[in-house]
Amino acid sequence: MASAELNPSSGLPLYRQIKDILRREIADGTAGPETPMTEALLLKRFEVSLAPIRQALRELATEGYVYRKQGKGTFPVPGSRVHRPADVRLGALHDYLADRGLNPTSTVIGLEWTEPTDRLRSALNLDSGPGPLIDGSITADERLLHITRLISVDGRPIARPEVHLRVPRGFDPTAAELEEHGSAFTLLERDHGLVLDHAEHDVWATEATAAQAETLAVAVGSPLLAIETLFFAAGGWPAGFRSAVHRADDFKYRFVERR
Repeated sequence: MASAELNPSSGLPLYRQIKDILRREIADGTAGPETPMTEALLLKRFEVSLAPIRQALRELATEGYVYRKQGKGTFPVPGSRVHRPADVRLGALHDYLADRGLNPTSTVIGLEWTEPTDRLRSALNLDSGPGPLIDGSITADERLLHITRLISVDGRPIARPEVHLRVPRGFDPTAAELEEHGSAFTLLERDHGLVLDHAEHDVWATEATAAQAETLAVAVGSPLLAIETLFFAAGGWPAGFRSAVHRADDFKYRFVERR
């Protein structure tokens, strides 16, 4: 019989329930970083077979919540960890986090139409003329939809992204719609057939400004991971530009290179 901590009738596999319990304990500090998570202790605690225990530990290691010391066992990594692999579908980070039981929230803290700066005009190639017509609407003198979000995991802020989008006329979502669907690109694909093809990223380390520190609940000068992304729609034309800062202790970005 499984531990009372688990719910066999919930529909979630046992390994997933064990993983979620351990992840929460690691994130809130209940699981101390010096105390190993041994298979023997977890078997006694959860009263299940070895297979779900090993699967839970394997996924926690892959996602950066635990690490293995040769000959000593598996140890927690303090703090809530967000492992963002390279193969997450563009614009689908919120869905990826939700699928892994991380309880993400994406709060829109800014929504406005703006005139593009010189930098955005250059990045989005606006001076080359109108982009592909979608509903006959994208023009060379278009304004950009500017969205600022605060992304949190288990109530802990981890990232503050800002995105400037080239969008069709008539696309004017509310903050509630953006929060419900997690990404403006989800709505653009559903309502206008605008499909992302690829993205280019620039990544570097930086220090938190006073405004960033207040938003992300860190000290001024704390290390942050900055990422700028240029999104390309099918056909190769630039559809949006995103700049984001992430808590360096919580966010891991994985790159893959192929020959």
